Amino acid sequence: MNKGMLTAAFIFAGMAGAQAQTAINMIGFGGGTNLPVWAAIDRGMFEKEGLKVSLDRTPGSLEQIRDLMADKYQFATTAFDNIVAHTEGQGSAQYDNFDLVAIGGVHSGLNSVVSGPNIKTFADIKGGVLAVDSPTSGYATVLYQILKNKGIMKDKDYTLISVGGTGGRVTALKEGKAGMAIISSPEDMQLKREGFNILADAAVEIGAYQGSVYATRKSYMKTNDKEVRAFTRAMVAAHEFVFSDKAGSIDVLQKRIKGLSNEAADDMYTRLVGPGGLNPKAAVNEKGVDVVLELRSVYGEGKSPKTPAAKYMDLSFQKAATGGK
Repeated sequence: MNKGMLTAAFIFAGMAGAQAQTAINMIGFGGGTNLPVWAAIDRGMFEKEGLKVSLDRTPGSLEQIRDLMADKYQFATTAFDNIVAHTEGQGSAQYDNFDLVAIGGVHSGLNSVVSGPNIKTFADIKGGVLAVDSPTSGYATVLYQILKNKGIMKDKDYTLISVGGTGGRVTALKEGKAGMAIISSPEDMQLKREGFNILADAAVEIGAYQGSVYATRKSYMKTNDKEVRAFTRAMVAAHEFVFSDKAGSIDVLQKRIKGLSNEAADDMYTRLVGPGGLNPKAAVNEKGVDVVLELRSVYGEGKSPKTPAAKYMDLSFQKAATGGK
């Protein structure tokens, strides 16, 4: 091989190495809170970290946890409450080797309490039906507490149906099978346009709350430290992008959510960066974590006492990505 051929070979090898990416499968729920993940994919933040990430939508927490435990996916966005519930054997299914932990924060409870057209106030739900993902996990406990604050009591004033994620709850409302549910954006705003009622902003009603988190299994972390660090750096960069670039963020939203008008996109962005919205720098809302654990001690199956939050989290990757800030 002559010198020219050797040079070309080295250049090709270098390009191939630079372009090599680790394939990562991720699973989450629908809604505008996926904006940071979409931005990380669309704006090359994962690619910069040597990752090629695909995001699938799960129909509900039961299926999501099952697929994660089968190692079909390496990362997830899921309710922090789901991690606590399944760790304590109170989730939609039990796993002897359950080891999913939160590694970063997505949002601090960005959901609305939505009711059917004929349910104008919280009092109107008495004797009615609530649609939830799982009765003992997810945002069901948030809805129970909001209703309790309005004087409407669980196991007395309403019944429950378990229908899965946001899509299932939207369907239950539209088909009249349920009169109330917790709904994320943009589905909550679309339901309002169709004549349904938004009775409350969950984040306002509950206060500090850790909603969805980025999560992975401890067993994956042990053998894939490099990938977990790369994933976390990309998500920190994506959250910073969302908070600093409104126009770019709205562009991502409109490309990912078909038919989203300029006005609706602007409203959604305002909610995403406002109270209860996306977590700056993908940090976990530690005060909100305490509220989740408090609600689980009240509404969790078996009503177990509060456990130290460190059991359900590993924040070392997010802190490393932000210099501990």
